[in-house]
Amino acid sequence: MEIGYCPKCNVPLRGDRCDICKSRGIPLRFHDLGDIRPASKREMEILTKLIPFRELRGYIKNRLVLLSRQPGLDYRKDIFVDGYKFGTLEYVKDEKWRWKFIPSGKAAKFIYDFIGHVDFEIESKKHAKGKKINREVNGDWAIVSISGCIGVATKAKEGARIKDVFCRKVKAKKRGNLENAVISNTSFLKIIEKKAVEFIKRKNPRYVSFSGGKDSGATLYLSKMAGVKKAVFFNTGLEFPETERFVRQFADMLDVELIELEPKHDFWEVVEKLGIPTKDNRWCTSLLKLENLENLSGAIVDGTRRYESFARMVKGREKIIGNVRVIHPIIDWLSLDVWMFLKWKGLPYNPLYDMGYERIGCFMCPAMLNAEFHNLKRTHPELFKRWYDFLQDSGFTHKEIMDGTWRWKNIPAKMKI
Repeated sequence: MEIGYCPKCNVPLRGDRCDICKSRGIPLRFHDLGDIRPASKREMEILTKLIPFRELRGYIKNRLVLLSRQPGLDYRKDIFVDGYKFGTLEYVKDEKWRWKFIPSGKAAKFIYDFIGHVDFEIESKKHAKGKKINREVNGDWAIVSISGCIGVATKAKEGARIKDVFCRKVKAKKRGNLENAVISNTSFLKIIEKKAVEFIKRKNPRYVSFSGGKDSGATLYLSKMAGVKKAVFFNTGLEFPETERFVRQFADMLDVELIELEPKHDFWEVVEKLGIPTKDNRWCTSLLKLENLENLSGAIVDGTRRYESFARMVKGREKIIGNVRVIHPIIDWLSLDVWMFLKWKGLPYNPLYDMGYERIGCFMCPAMLNAEFHNLKRTHPELFKRWYDFLQDSGFTHKEIMDGTWRWKNIPAKMKI
């Protein structure tokens, strides 16, 4: 998959041309199943801590850093800076769970051109990428000079392996941020706004589903523009306190009626009978949310996007659930589009995003990444302890809890670590 990128203004492009310099830009390619977006405040903190060069940390902080999902066991994102892949950030388990950053060959060449750093030199007359070398790498990676080119070496079972190589000069680019990206993409944002509002008007919905996430926030704003005046918050009783506050404040700000529906069943009573909800047995969604749809009728607007997850890639623009027709006006938006839209309209977003959460839902949802579950211990230790103690009382060991294997009823082979 690809979007455009304006090298002159150093921002991503979603339309045909940059609204600032009128350039058509160049392609920025990312994984077909990815969902490119700006790095969060927490992700920037993690990334800059993993970069060992002070000059490079300062450079990164003043650029619009984009992330795109890669398939992996847990959190794994490609990092894009200045319109090219800068490296990969992932949450991995070695002796313990930790964050890991590996730069691309082009990023290594930029580091060399920018600050002149190289860890060691080798001679190679043949294609060096993928080649094993008899050298030791301290840490996760090293910068290697290879016959006039620069490469990245990573640890191997014996010695090291050249992971990537780049030979051309890499120049520094002008500063960029989300505000610049919005200015460059205003024409595109106006187009997708108009299409979404017109789609909502044609379907004549009565309600908007509002979870407190960025997608449903943008959708609620679009629906208000289309004349919808009622928002529905399915409060499972397991929401983050920040989410409950944000939902009420955002609805008040837009002056829409907020209908707060609570589940008919208490989770803590039902879980004793049905067992731990898992990725492959998510009874909680039906019991805590979907059952409440019988209280509604007509059409309801929902902020689902097909790029949110692999499971949602095939979703259409509307579906029927019971007596309700659910419509998805932003189904084809990228996460980048949503963030630019919120910035363009000056809309607030849930503070949980800045804390390091990518999805907004129940605090112990099995669909969350293990990186997010571990983050819960950092941001909300009392909620973490409540669920950790419950899992232990249910027979899970400390290792099973921290490795996240409790999230599956039938553990997939890739998770048997």
